[in-house]
Amino acid sequence: MGKNRRRIYCNPEIITTSFVWPTFTTIQPVLSRIAGVQVTPYSGAPGAWNTVRIRGVANVTDSSQPLYVVDGVPVYNYDATPESWNGNAYFPNDGQFNASLATPFSPAPNPLLDMPLENIASIEVVKGAAATAQYGGQGTNGIIRISTRRGADGNAPAQPLRVRYAGWAGVQQVRQRYNLLNARQYADLINVAAANNSYPAPPYSATDLANLGEEDWQDKALRVASMQSHNLSVDGLTAHHTRYYVAADYLRQSGVLLKSDLSRYSVRTNLEQQFGSKLTVGLRVSGSQSNQHQPGYEPDAGPLLRQVLVAPPAVPARNADGITFPVDPLREANVAGRTPRTRRLLAQLHATYQLTPALTLRAFSGYERAATDDLYRSDYTTTFNGTRPPSTRRYQQTDSATVDVKNWVAGAELRYQRTVAERHAFTASFTYWRQQYALEQRRTTEERVTDPNIDPRFNVGSSLSTSYYWKQIESVPIQSPVAALTYVYGGRYELQASLRSDFTLKKEALKSQYFWFPGAAVRWHLHQEAFLRDVPGLSALTVQAGLGYTNSSLFNPYLKRPYVYIFDPTNMANIQRKDLAPDRTIHLDAGVHLGLFRGQLTLDATVYERRTTHAQAAVRTGGSSAFVPPLDVDLRNRGLELALSSTWLAGPLRGSSTLAAATNRNQLTALRTLDGKGYTHPTLEAGQPIDRLWVAGQDGTYPAGDPQAGSARLSARSPQGNGLPRYTLTISQQLEWKKWSLTAQLDGLFGYQLLNPTLVSLDAPLGINNASTRALTYWTPTNQNTPVPRPGRTASSAYYTATSQNLASGNHLRLSQLQVSYEMLSTSTGSRKASVWVGGQNLLVTGKYRGYDPNVSSGGAAPMYAGRDASVYPVARVWQVGVRGQF
Repeated sequence: MGKNRRRIYCNPEIITTSFVWPTFTTIQPVLSRIAGVQVTPYSGAPGAWNTVRIRGVANVTDSSQPLYVVDGVPVYNYDATPESWNGNAYFPNDGQFNASLATPFSPAPNPLLDMPLENIASIEVVKGAAATAQYGGQGTNGIIRISTRRGADGNAPAQPLRVRYAGWAGVQQVRQRYNLLNARQYADLINVAAANNSYPAPPYSATDLANLGEEDWQDKALRVASMQSHNLSVDGLTAHHTRYYVAADYLRQSGVLLKSDLSRYSVRTNLEQQFGSKLTVGLRVSGSQSNQHQPGYEPDAGPLLRQVLVAPPAVPARNADGITFPVDPLREANVAGRTPRTRRLLAQLHATYQLTPALTLRAFSGYERAATDDLYRSDYTTTFNGTRPPSTRRYQQTDSATVDVKNWVAGAELRYQRTVAERHAFTASFTYWRQQYALEQRRTTEERVTDPNIDPRFNVGSSLSTSYYWKQIESVPIQSPVAALTYVYGGRYELQASLRSDFTLKKEALKSQYFWFPGAAVRWHLHQEAFLRDVPGLSALTVQAGLGYTNSSLFNPYLKRPYVYIFDPTNMANIQRKDLAPDRTIHLDAGVHLGLFRGQLTLDATVYERRTTHAQAAVRTGGSSAFVPPLDVDLRNRGLELALSSTWLAGPLRGSSTLAAATNRNQLTALRTLDGKGYTHPTLEAGQPIDRLWVAGQDGTYPAGDPQAGSARLSARSPQGNGLPRYTLTISQQLEWKKWSLTAQLDGLFGYQLLNPTLVSLDAPLGINNASTRALTYWTPTNQNTPVPRPGRTASSAYYTATSQNLASGNHLRLSQLQVSYEMLSTSTGSRKASVWVGGQNLLVTGKYRGYDPNVSSGGAAPMYAGRDASVYPVARVWQVGVRGQF
């Protein structure tokens, strides 16, 4: 049958994606091309973080981000995440979600900005049970492995210097705006609300209506903005076996919100030197700097945009009580803002020595440092006309924050490969890791209030307050030996087994800790069996099953601690120390791989279950000052993944098509306090998903003749939806025809709801601010079959209460990326190429969601807060034109 027929299918737990990279600012939007991966941005602000979830969730309020590994070394994993910086304490979990509450944010930008896509050779998503077990305490949320460009192609003896350039410029615009009332609609609604409130005269007279001015505040706040990106690289292979790749990258993004922008500078050098036939030494060094400007009180501009949305469009601005008031929703952008700067250094050294033809020794080390400086300033004045004399007070605040993260990694791997008697193939490896991180955070806040009109005999006229916060963590070295064995018999039966241990040795008051992570997988390559070997068109048929254990106790410097202190809410002097049981996830999966027509058509189907025990949750029972019971929960995730890919040829047209679809269900299986007792939480419930959205029920409005006629008919709060998508779908397509090529990516999320508190207030015509066009369908004696209450004070209950009528379906399809390219130059040797292209991102989104975008996570990466939209910075539509070339 020959050797080619005896090759086995590549491990389906590690899926490699290699294609022409789209022009996203980070790799994260590309990851949704893999079945079981969901990507959701925190907001559309330049440099915003993205939530990446692989096969569901393994905690309640902690981050669900995967482990990132670049060129074999874990990086980007100890930055100050939004959840760790200002945390989720601002999100009470009794079912309420107030639009005025702060959303999680970090002074540091998305760490993946450090990695320009043009510097990447390939990406692997590791999500299988046995494969993630080899990452032990870092593998619970999956792994993203990134390989950067090495330089010259292939194994040619030498390659002359090659210069590459890829650049593009783009224009951004807000894809969808809120449908709000214009000036006349607003004035008419205010007059109706005033009449319903028994106000004696309409706030807007006939003369006022005839001379009404208008302000479109969304138009003033949101703009058409530019983007540009440039990447220049040189690479080659010298006659002395030196392989090199050197690149410089620049990204500039002006935000679609006024006074927001991002700039990033990046350089990378990859060197690899071969000494003889046995020794190879490599060095990879990269550095980057990102600068941001973020207007307003919060980086995602949520409070600023909420003021823009509710601001009256009529000039003059009046409410239903007839009060005329000044309107300046953009004041926040003019008086407050942040200017964070982040610098990052990655340095990696590796050496590989071929001891024997079957035995290889590899040693590696890595160092990462990320330093962020953030400066926030606000300066505004407020006039109090009720005082004598009128008082004008000046409020000034300066916040400075610094975050310094260091990460050291070192290790060695010994690998043995041998085939005995042409039937027994062995691969054995032993890897030893040593990892250590250090984290330092400093925050200083200075607030000053000045009032020159206060009589200095009684008050000095100003006050100053200062607060300071400092946090320093330096981990003890974490040791991680990993042993792995793969055995294949006759190309048909494959067994993989691994065992990893993560441990720390006793140091001063810290105890030694040991964790063990076994993993195993079996595969049966049926296409190698005699009864299927000659089936026409069948190139691969493999069934597999796997099992693995992971946790996250040692490698999370923010929320996971070896113990907690439990306070008795009735007696705060009663303090007890409770050692936390470490979280532990057991992961099982099984699947089938089918390949047809020499691999031109492939299908992968996988089912999985992940069970996590002792997943601690930091949740509140009410408002921000409520007692916080440390909870101990058990979770279960089940899902199905399907991946279909094909390569085809139709005359001169060549194509590559992929489809990735998945479904996932999570369930909280146990809920208890750390003393092991059962616990009743306002929203968390055993046997139910953790991402339920709790809102009041609404059954229309009360009819005429009822004492509450026209007001919303409300019932008690209950779970009415879920915030995590149940189904994900991605379709990607590549086409080539002569000198033309097309790439496209279509993403879909289904089976979830969104709660937008800003829409809650905009839909209720209370008569104190602007409203949505939906508010025009309000209750009247002749229009009683409506959920929108009667304008005026009758609408107050709907204005302040999120109801089932306010939950919106998040189901949508998105044209995430489209690019059409034309090759202007291509030599016969391929050494000189040039092409131009046009394209865009986020071009089209289907669905009925009325906010800026249905794929947003204002609650951050914490699964419990999924489905919240705080009207944060919109994700923009981008139109692009670019060039690529090499010579």
